[in-house]
Amino acid sequence: MVDKVTVEICMGTTCYVMGGAQLAGIAERLPEEWKDRVTVKGMRCVGACQQAGVYGRAPFVRVNDELIAEADEGKVMNAIRNLLDAE
Repeated sequence: MVDKVTVEICMGTTCYVMGGAQLAGIAERLPEEWKDRVTVKGMRCVGACQQAGVYGRAPFVRVNDELIAEADEGKVMNAIRNLLDAE
């Protein structure tokens, strides 16, 4: 059972330019029933974009332990939904 979900958005230069800046406002667009269970914060570069063949392409977002490549709002919301619905 997942009580809290942590969303960490990479704020490294490449991720920021490739869409991380837009994802930073995702906390404001969460459904009301999720807002007390989801924490959104920035994270330092994890260097995943330097290993694009392994991890995929920027921007990167970590939702709990899952690293999401080419993250967009839909992918992040789905990852949160999957964790919260797994109860």
